Amino acid sequence: MMDPRDEPSALPLNLEAEQAVLGQLMFDNEVHRQVHDLINDEDFSEPFHQRLYLAIATTISAGKLAEPTTLQGGFREDPAFDEFGGFGYLFDLVDRAPPAANARAYAEQIADTAVRRRLIKMAAEAMQAARNPEQTGYHAVAEARAALEAAERGSAPEDAMFVNAHDAAQVRMDRLELEVATGKPKGVQTGLSSIDKRLGGLMPGSVIVMAGRPGMGKTALLGNVLYNAATRNPSRLFAGFSLEMDTDQLNDRALSRLTAGHDQPVSFSDIAKVAPLTSFDLQVLHEVKGGIPRNLWLRDRAGVSVEDVARAVWAMKRRGDLAAIGIDYLQLMRRPALAGRNEASAIAEMTTALKTLAREAKITIILLSQLNRSVESRDDKRPMLSDLRESGSIEQDADAVLFPFREVYYLQKSEPKGGTEQHMLWEAEVALKRTVMDVIIAKNRHGSEGAEPQEYRAEIDLITDRSFA
Repeated sequence: MMDPRDEPSALPLNLEAEQAVLGQLMFDNEVHRQVHDLINDEDFSEPFHQRLYLAIATTISAGKLAEPTTLQGGFREDPAFDEFGGFGYLFDLVDRAPPAANARAYAEQIADTAVRRRLIKMAAEAMQAARNPEQTGYHAVAEARAALEAAERGSAPEDAMFVNAHDAAQVRMDRLELEVATGKPKGVQTGLSSIDKRLGGLMPGSVIVMAGRPGMGKTALLGNVLYNAATRNPSRLFAGFSLEMDTDQLNDRALSRLTAGHDQPVSFSDIAKVAPLTSFDLQVLHEVKGGIPRNLWLRDRAGVSVEDVARAVWAMKRRGDLAAIGIDYLQLMRRPALAGRNEASAIAEMTTALKTLAREAKITIILLSQLNRSVESRDDKRPMLSDLRESGSIEQDADAVLFPFREVYYLQKSEPKGGTEQHMLWEAEVALKRTVMDVIIAKNRHGSEGAEPQEYRAEIDLITDRSFA
């Protein structure tokens, strides 16, 4: 006759180990100290054993004696108690209990068998999800991965979930000394002081929000950061999700930036024009096109969801060492179903998911966001955290919030009457501030807040550190 345990649908059991631990606990309540970090009631395969273990653990935790006589009263209404033999079953467990010195070994067997049962159930659920035509394959994979990670965390001994503070500090000091000795920065460097100096670079696991009103240069800042980082770190991968511009527009800006060192740089607006470029312009562009980094990947599909981003991130990580991604921008992403919720709660779900993705994938996520129109109604146009759309969740989940701000944008809208002294002063001020971009660091978990001056040549979409020589 075939052993039922050989059937594929059977779940692994270890009733002998469960009975041994229950008997040891009732014989000597001190055993609970040995096993409580390894098992809980849900790890027992037999439902009655689950309830019995929970009763024993609750009684001991309350400082009371847990033994057959004191426990039996709690099971008078439990049909399984009589089916197992009532008080006699409890007494028999105590009578046949192995030595308490072996309790932890039996508990490890219970925990291991429980993990195997969960793994088998998870695999069955994954197969069912994979066959469900109403669910996408990616959703099935994502659910399976989450279930597997939960099973992995649940199977780890309790002490494996902690790090010894003293040892961790020693490891941290070793890393700090190495950074000082080698001059190696903590985060991925971009060549821009607003990122490298203020944030320490692009730090893995962090979400950087860049927000601003139209015309402030937030898309330019993201483009410069990604292209610079990719150029400076050729062994790492970078990716940009553009929900507003197509790849041609992004490349026009990138090519234009690369012409900055020529006597006659080519503006990205000239590249985008329908009219043919001059032969000189084409020659310059041919000379610089090799400067486009090969380790930067672009995606310009509109309506991207957080799940689309996550799928692309894990695919990129299989391709190589992904360091950072940029998303332009949050409010254009496809939102989850509201199901009676307001817009703010949907945004909160998205930003929380992106923060989780950054930590799990160990990458930096640079997220562009719009600001409320309230900025325009103030005399002082410099943005604040409260100007963020759905600011609560964005501010909470962001490790840093940066506001690119160009005073010249508003100055140009307040042109005085021509031919007046005021107009001459206005022209001088516009000329002075035309290339000034202040990157306001309004939130920074890893450093100081404040404003960092950057040079912005809008015609070629180039941002550099300002020179005050």
